[in-house]
Amino acid sequence: MYLKKTPSRSGRVSLSAVQGYRDPETGRVRQRTVETFGYVDALEAEFDDPVAHFAEVVAAMDAERLAAEGPQTITVHPLQRVDKRRTNRMAAGDAVPMAYYGALGVEAAVRSNMRGRRTGFVMIALLRLLVMERLLAPGSKRAAWESSGRHFYRCDLSESDVYRGLTEIARMSGAIVSKANSSIAAAGIRDLSCGYYDCTNYYFESDGDEPRRKGVSKERRPNPIVQMGLMQDANGVPVDFRIFPGNVHDGDTLVDALPEARRAAGMGRVVTVADKGMNCSKNVIATVARGDGFVFSQSIRGTKGRRELREWVISDRGYSPSANGTFKMKSRQDTKTIRVPREDSADGRGHSVEVDVQVVAFWSRKYAERARHERERVLEKSRQLVANPGRCTRATHLGAAKYVRNVGFDAATGEVVECAKAPELDYAAIEADAACDGHCCIVTSETGWEPARVVDTYRELWRIEEAFKVTKSHLGARPVYVWTPEHIQAHFLTCYLALVIERLIEHALGNRYSAGAILEDMRALECSSVDAEWWLFDHRTDLTDGLFALIGEEAPRKFMRTGDIRGLFKKGREVRWKAL
Repeated sequence: MYLKKTPSRSGRVSLSAVQGYRDPETGRVRQRTVETFGYVDALEAEFDDPVAHFAEVVAAMDAERLAAEGPQTITVHPLQRVDKRRTNRMAAGDAVPMAYYGALGVEAAVRSNMRGRRTGFVMIALLRLLVMERLLAPGSKRAAWESSGRHFYRCDLSESDVYRGLTEIARMSGAIVSKANSSIAAAGIRDLSCGYYDCTNYYFESDGDEPRRKGVSKERRPNPIVQMGLMQDANGVPVDFRIFPGNVHDGDTLVDALPEARRAAGMGRVVTVADKGMNCSKNVIATVARGDGFVFSQSIRGTKGRRELREWVISDRGYSPSANGTFKMKSRQDTKTIRVPREDSADGRGHSVEVDVQVVAFWSRKYAERARHERERVLEKSRQLVANPGRCTRATHLGAAKYVRNVGFDAATGEVVECAKAPELDYAAIEADAACDGHCCIVTSETGWEPARVVDTYRELWRIEEAFKVTKSHLGARPVYVWTPEHIQAHFLTCYLALVIERLIEHALGNRYSAGAILEDMRALECSSVDAEWWLFDHRTDLTDGLFALIGEEAPRKFMRTGDIRGLFKKGREVRWKAL
C-alpha cells in the first residue's frame, strides 16, 4: 500500500491510499483505492505538509494490514468438546446469489409495499431466507426456518412469522416480479425479441382445494396438481410466471399468461415460441389480435395432423440437405384456418378465418434415430398386449394400444375388454409413424423470416424445458407442502426468484457451467468454527473463483474471521451481468 498523488485536469493533486492486488481471473496485477483523503491545496489549511502527513497515515494503515494478514495464533484445547448450543457449521455459498438478489431490487420492492406496516423487516428477512434456502438446501418452509441460524446475516424470525408472512409475500408477488424485470432490463441483458412459453405441473403432499385439482400429471402421479406457466426471454432469463388450477389444459394457459408477462416486463410486440400443445385456434387468435407473432410446432402424426401437410412434410421433394446429410429443410407460404367461436365473434356467430403463415419443415437424423428407439420400446409392449392381453392394463399398456387392433380397456377397472376378434399388430399405423421419424413441422406468423431463423428460434425452446427440470430437481419445487392459494403463490415466487438468480449467474459466467454445477459449488461452500472468531473453509474450485469474481471478490480464504465473512454479504455490491 502506498500514497498515490493523482493530478487532475485543473492542476489540482488528490491524495489516496492505493493497494496492489492480483486479479484472480486474469492473473494480472491491478490496483484498488482503499481510501481517498482529498486535494492537497484543501488539506494545506489543516496540515503543514499534507503529503508527508498522509504518507505516514498510509504507512500505518499498511502496517496494520500486514499485521492482520500475517500469521495468527489459534489456541487449541485437546479436551474441548463441540459446543452443541451454537451453530458450528455455517453457509457462505449464498454470498454471490445475495449480491444478485440485492441488484434485482427485491428488498426495495418489499420495503415499498410494506411501508407503514410493523412487519416490514420480517417480510424482508423472510423472503431473503426462503430464496437463499431454495438455492442452498431446498425443502419445506419449516426446514428453511430451522436452518436460519446457519447464515451470516440476520434472520430473526419465529415459526409463526414464516407462515403468516407467506400471505404478504403472495400479495406483493406482481410488484416483486416487475421490479426484478426492470433491474434486468436496466442492466441491458434482457432480450425480448422472442418470448418462450411452456407450462408444467407440480404435485402436492398436502390437502386443500383451489388451485389444487386432479389433472394430467407430468410425473404420472395420482396426486392433485397445479399448473405453472413460465415465460422466458431469448437469453433464457425468466420474465414471469403464472399459476393455474391443475385441471386447466396447457393450451388454455397462454391467453391469460401472456398479458401478465407483457405487463411485468414492459414488453412491446413479442413473438411467442411454444410447442404443439399451445398450437390451437384460441392462442393463434390471441397473439395475432394483439399484433404479436408466434412460432409453434405443428403435429403431423395421427389424426391431429392434416393429411396434405403430412404428405408435404415427409416428401423428399423441395428439401435442401446439409453437406453431411444429417439435416435438411424446406418451407412454403401457407394459410392456417382458425375457428373463431361465437363468444369471440363480433356478430355472435362462429366462423373460420384464414391467417397467413409460413410453414417450415425439417428432418434431422438425430431426431429420426431417437424416434425409432422410442417406438421400439412401445412396440415391445404392443407385442406383450397381443400375446397376453389378460396380463395387461390401461395403466401399463395404454400407449402401446395405438399399434394394436381389436383391443379396448374397461373404464372402471382398466383391464383389457374381450373383443370378437383377437388383438393383432396394426402394421399400417406402425408404418405411418415410421414415415414421420425425424420430421418436424413449424408454423409461424413471421412470413418474412428466413426458414433457418425460424428453426433456430424454435430450437431455443429447450431452455425453458431445462428451466422446468432445474426448478423441479435442483431447486426442489416439488412436492409442494403448502395448501392455501396465497401460500402456493408465495412458494412459487421463491422458486421463480431462485431460478432467475441462477440464470443470471449462469449468463454472467458465459454459460460455461450447468445449473447443477453452479448450485453444487455454492452448496459446498460452508465453513466450520475453529474458535469464537475464526472459521475454516475446505472447498474451492475454478468455479468458486469464477463465482466470487462476479462480485469483485476473491474466493474465501482457508481461514477467515467472522467480520471478514460478513463483509462478503455487504449490501449495494456491484455485480457482473454479462460475461467478459
